[in-house]
Amino acid sequence: MASWAIHLELEISYRDAEGIASCRRIVVKTVQLDADGQPARLAAHCSLSGSFQEFLTERIESCLDLSTGLPVADLPALVRQRYSQSRAGRLDALRRLLGAELTVLLSMGQADGLFQHREKQLIAAYLCTRQAELQPAEAFSPAQLASQLAWLERPSAEEFGAAVEVLAAAEAPLRAELFATCLAVADVRAAREGGEQPALDQLEASWFGADGA
Repeated sequence: MASWAIHLELEISYRDAEGIASCRRIVVKTVQLDADGQPARLAAHCSLSGSFQEFLTERIESCLDLSTGLPVADLPALVRQRYSQSRAGRLDALRRLLGAELTVLLSMGQADGLFQHREKQLIAAYLCTRQAELQPAEAFSPAQLASQLAWLERPSAEEFGAAVEVLAAAEAPLRAELFATCLAVADVRAAREGGEQPALDQLEASWFGADGA
Protein backbone atom coordinates (compact mmCIF):
# COMPACT_ATOMS: atom_id res chain seq x y z
CA MET A 1 0.00 0.00 0.00
CA ALA A 2 1.07 3.57 -0.59
CA SER A 3 2.19 5.75 2.29
CA TRP A 4 2.80 9.44 2.90
CA ALA A 5 5.53 11.06 4.96
CA ILE A 6 3.90 13.71 7.12
CA HIS A 7 4.21 15.59 10.43
CA LEU A 8 1.11 15.84 12.60
CA GLU A 9 0.84 16.43 16.34
CA LEU A 10 -2.44 15.10 17.68
CA GLU A 11 -4.19 14.27 20.92
CA ILE A 12 -6.43 11.29 20.35
CA SER A 13 -8.92 9.14 22.18
CA TYR A 14 -8.07 5.66 20.92
CA ARG A 15 -9.74 2.30 21.44
CA ASP A 16 -7.32 -0.59 21.02
CA ALA A 17 -7.96 -4.13 19.76
CA GLU A 18 -9.06 -5.22 23.25
CA GLY A 19 -11.61 -2.42 23.39
CA ILE A 20 -9.65 -0.41 25.96
CA ALA A 21 -9.91 3.36 25.44
CA SER A 22 -7.09 5.76 26.31
CA CYS A 23 -6.13 9.36 25.67
CA ARG A 24 -2.67 9.90 24.25
CA ARG A 25 -0.60 12.45 22.39
CA ILE A 26 1.03 11.27 19.20
CA VAL A 27 3.45 12.70 16.64
CA VAL A 28 2.54 11.20 13.28
CA LYS A 29 5.42 10.54 10.87
CA THR A 30 3.87 8.27 8.23
CA VAL A 31 0.34 7.65 7.00
CA GLN A 32 -0.48 4.39 5.23
CA LEU A 33 -3.29 4.49 2.69
CA ASP A 34 -5.84 1.79 2.04
CA ALA A 35 -6.73 0.35 -1.37
CA ASP A 36 -9.04 3.31 -2.01
CA GLY A 37 -6.33 5.86 -1.24
CA GLN A 38 -7.81 6.81 2.13
CA PRO A 39 -5.66 7.33 5.27
CA ALA A 40 -5.99 4.07 7.20
CA ARG A 41 -3.02 3.68 9.55
CA LEU A 42 -0.86 6.24 11.36
CA ALA A 43 2.75 5.46 12.32
CA ALA A 44 3.51 7.77 15.22
CA HIS A 45 5.51 8.32 18.37
CA CYS A 46 3.18 7.90 21.33
CA SER A 47 3.59 9.82 24.59
CA LEU A 48 1.78 7.12 26.55
CA SER A 49 4.06 4.24 25.57
CA GLY A 50 7.16 6.33 24.79
CA SER A 51 7.66 4.41 21.56
CA PHE A 52 6.57 4.30 17.94
CA GLN A 53 3.25 2.60 17.33
CA GLU A 54 0.67 2.21 14.60
CA PHE A 55 -2.86 3.50 15.05
CA LEU A 56 -5.83 2.56 12.88
CA THR A 57 -7.81 5.66 11.97
CA GLU A 58 -11.07 3.72 12.39
CA ARG A 59 -10.28 3.26 16.10
CA ILE A 60 -9.68 6.96 16.78
CA GLU A 61 -12.84 8.13 18.54
CA SER A 62 -11.92 11.80 18.89
CA CYS A 63 -8.98 13.94 17.88
CA LEU A 64 -7.46 17.33 18.68
CA ASP A 65 -5.00 19.09 16.38
CA LEU A 66 -2.28 20.28 18.77
CA SER A 67 -0.91 22.79 16.25
CA THR A 68 -4.18 24.74 16.32
CA GLY A 69 -5.83 23.54 19.53
CA LEU A 70 -8.96 22.74 17.52
CA PRO A 71 -10.95 19.50 17.47
CA VAL A 72 -10.71 17.50 14.26
CA ALA A 73 -14.06 16.52 12.78
CA ASP A 74 -12.59 14.81 9.70
CA LEU A 75 -9.17 13.27 10.31
CA PRO A 76 -8.69 11.92 6.73
CA ALA A 77 -9.40 15.42 5.38
CA LEU A 78 -6.84 16.94 7.77
CA VAL A 79 -4.24 14.35 6.73
CA ARG A 80 -4.80 15.09 3.04
CA GLN A 81 -4.61 18.84 3.62
CA ARG A 82 -1.36 18.66 5.58
CA TYR A 83 0.21 16.26 3.11
CA SER A 84 -0.68 18.53 0.18
CA GLN A 85 1.11 21.37 1.99
CA SER A 86 4.24 19.33 2.73
CA ARG A 87 7.21 19.21 0.37
CA ALA A 88 6.54 15.57 -0.42
CA GLY A 89 2.91 16.32 -1.19
CA ARG A 90 3.77 19.33 -3.30
CA LEU A 91 6.28 17.25 -5.25
CA ASP A 92 3.61 14.61 -5.87
CA ALA A 93 1.28 17.32 -7.18
CA LEU A 94 4.00 18.55 -9.53
CA ARG A 95 4.66 15.01 -10.76
CA ARG A 96 0.97 14.52 -11.50
CA LEU A 97 0.83 17.81 -13.40
CA LEU A 98 4.10 17.53 -15.32
CA GLY A 99 4.86 13.81 -15.21
CA ALA A 100 6.01 13.34 -18.80
CA GLU A 101 8.19 16.46 -18.81
CA LEU A 102 9.74 15.53 -15.48
CA THR A 103 10.47 12.01 -16.74
CA VAL A 104 12.28 13.33 -19.82
CA LEU A 105 14.30 15.85 -17.81
CA LEU A 106 15.26 13.38 -15.07
CA SER A 107 16.34 10.87 -17.72
CA MET A 108 18.55 13.51 -19.30
CA GLY A 109 19.96 14.77 -16.00
CA GLN A 110 20.91 11.28 -14.83
CA ALA A 111 21.93 9.87 -18.21
CA ASP A 112 25.58 9.53 -17.15
CA GLY A 113 24.71 8.02 -13.78
CA LEU A 114 25.36 11.30 -11.97
CA PHE A 115 23.02 14.16 -11.12
CA GLN A 116 25.01 17.36 -10.80
CA HIS A 117 23.87 20.52 -9.03
CA ARG A 118 23.82 22.56 -12.23
CA GLU A 119 21.64 19.94 -13.93
CA LYS A 120 19.16 20.12 -11.06
CA GLN A 121 19.14 23.93 -11.27
CA LEU A 122 18.33 23.88 -14.99
CA ILE A 123 15.57 21.31 -14.58
CA ALA A 124 14.08 23.14 -11.59
CA ALA A 125 14.08 26.47 -13.45
CA TYR A 126 12.15 24.91 -16.34
CA LEU A 127 9.63 23.13 -14.12
CA CYS A 128 8.95 26.29 -12.11
CA THR A 129 7.84 28.05 -15.28
CA ARG A 130 5.35 25.23 -15.86
CA GLN A 131 3.74 24.96 -12.42
CA ALA A 132 1.18 27.76 -12.82
CA GLU A 133 -1.72 25.29 -12.56
CA LEU A 134 -0.73 24.32 -9.01
CA GLN A 135 -2.31 26.02 -6.02
CA PRO A 136 -0.05 28.72 -4.49
CA ALA A 137 0.63 26.53 -1.45
CA GLU A 138 1.89 23.76 -3.73
CA ALA A 139 4.26 25.86 -5.85
CA PHE A 140 8.04 25.55 -5.47
CA SER A 141 10.79 28.10 -5.84
CA PRO A 142 13.65 26.94 -8.13
CA ALA A 143 15.96 26.45 -5.14
CA GLN A 144 13.38 24.40 -3.23
CA LEU A 145 12.65 22.22 -6.22
CA ALA A 146 16.31 21.65 -7.09
CA SER A 147 16.88 20.29 -3.58
CA GLN A 148 13.98 17.84 -3.98
CA LEU A 149 15.01 16.43 -7.36
CA ALA A 150 17.87 14.43 -5.89
CA TRP A 151 15.34 12.18 -4.12
CA LEU A 152 13.65 11.11 -7.36
CA GLU A 153 14.72 7.88 -9.03
CA ARG A 154 16.01 7.83 -12.57
CA PRO A 155 13.20 6.77 -14.93
CA SER A 156 13.58 3.52 -16.85
CA ALA A 157 14.15 3.43 -20.60
CA GLU A 158 10.54 2.32 -21.02
CA GLU A 159 9.25 5.25 -18.94
CA PHE A 160 11.42 7.65 -20.94
CA GLY A 161 10.13 6.27 -24.24
CA ALA A 162 6.51 6.52 -23.11
CA ALA A 163 7.03 10.13 -21.98
CA VAL A 164 8.63 11.03 -25.31
CA GLU A 165 5.59 9.64 -27.14
CA VAL A 166 3.15 11.56 -24.92
CA LEU A 167 5.01 14.82 -25.47
CA ALA A 168 5.12 14.31 -29.24
CA ALA A 169 1.48 15.44 -29.18
CA ALA A 170 2.26 18.60 -27.17
CA GLU A 171 2.24 22.06 -28.72
CA ALA A 172 5.33 22.96 -30.74
CA PRO A 173 6.49 25.85 -28.46
CA LEU A 174 6.43 23.57 -25.42
CA ARG A 175 8.42 20.87 -27.20
CA ALA A 176 10.94 23.44 -28.39
CA GLU A 177 11.40 24.87 -24.89
CA LEU A 178 11.71 21.43 -23.34
CA PHE A 179 14.22 20.30 -25.97
CA ALA A 180 16.30 23.45 -25.37
CA THR A 181 16.36 22.64 -21.66
CA CYS A 182 17.41 19.06 -22.43
CA LEU A 183 20.27 20.40 -24.56
CA ALA A 184 21.39 22.69 -21.74
CA VAL A 185 21.30 19.80 -19.26
CA ALA A 186 23.22 17.54 -21.65
CA ASP A 187 25.89 20.21 -22.13
CA VAL A 188 26.63 20.62 -18.40
CA ARG A 189 29.46 18.16 -18.98
CA ALA A 190 32.01 18.97 -21.66
CA ALA A 191 31.43 15.65 -23.42
CA ARG A 192 28.19 13.71 -23.64
CA GLU A 193 29.76 10.52 -22.38
CA GLY A 194 26.65 8.93 -20.91
CA GLY A 195 23.33 8.34 -22.63
CA GLU A 196 22.70 12.03 -23.35
CA GLN A 197 23.25 11.95 -27.11
CA PRO A 198 21.11 8.86 -27.84
CA ALA A 199 18.34 10.38 -25.71
CA LEU A 200 18.59 13.70 -27.56
CA ASP A 201 18.50 11.87 -30.89
CA GLN A 202 15.35 10.05 -29.79
CA LEU A 203 13.70 13.32 -28.73
CA GLU A 204 14.63 15.08 -31.95
CA ALA A 205 13.39 12.26 -34.18
CA SER A 206 10.09 11.95 -32.31
CA TRP A 207 9.32 15.63 -31.84
CA PHE A 208 10.77 17.30 -34.92
CA GLY A 209 11.24 14.54 -37.51
CA ALA A 210 14.30 12.46 -38.21
CA ASP A 211 15.98 15.37 -39.99
CA GLY A 212 15.32 17.77 -37.08
CA ALA A 213 12.96 19.87 -39.16
